[in-house]
Amino acid sequence: MIKTILIDDERHALESLKMLLERLFPEKFDFLALSNSVDQAIPAIQEHKPELIFLDIQMPQKNGFTLLEVMPQRDFEVIFTTAHQDHAINAFKHAAFDYLLKPIDSTELQKSIIRYEESKKSDPLLSKLESLDIQLNGLDIITFSTFDGIEFVEFDEIIYLKADRNYTTLVMENNRQLLISKSIGQLESRLPENRFIRVHQSYSVNVTKILRYDKAENYLILKSGEKLSVSVRKNTNLTKRFA
Repeated sequence: MIKTILIDDERHALESLKMLLERLFPEKFDFLALSNSVDQAIPAIQEHKPELIFLDIQMPQKNGFTLLEVMPQRDFEVIFTTAHQDHAINAFKHAAFDYLLKPIDSTELQKSIIRYEESKKSDPLLSKLESLDIQLNGLDIITFSTFDGIEFVEFDEIIYLKADRNYTTLVMENNRQLLISKSIGQLESRLPENRFIRVHQSYSVNVTKILRYDKAENYLILKSGEKLSVSVRKNTNLTKRFA
């Protein structure tokens, strides 16, 4: 059985999650404690030593991230349960195993638990990275390896990609840039086709950042004020896309 603690300031949310887990996975979970706050959960975790906790984020006084910050050397996995999608990046920076949005979908919960069980049978780092990719896929967030670490980037932050041989620069909002040691083609394969369009050998642009296409001069005017050339070969694709 999976030794588990549920943490949420709303009692009905605790009971609902417990019932859902019991229905989907009969006799799979050993519920060690149901906690209503971070202060209540910490001693329960220290006493019972769970393998997995389900953790709400927004709670009075102390939120879910606070619990993880006071327990940096933990030997349990965390599945966040929250009604707020905008906490996703912070959740994965705290090495969450998964991130489930309320109301919790039974199918997504099943997938998460199956991945958790599979992770116990394989390399833990590889399993965590696979889980991260699967979860971020539905949240408009992508990770990039840089010289300094791993960057979590929302699609909407990216204005365009600029190629430089085997490197690519991500030009983003607020004058930020990231240099990635991968070709523009490799990065494009990880980005949604309906969001980004290749307009030049050197440029792939976020279509939501385009202000105007000047057909006469053959360049794009971006909302940021920048101008990007459109190659003759990509001209047809561009006009078909926005015709």
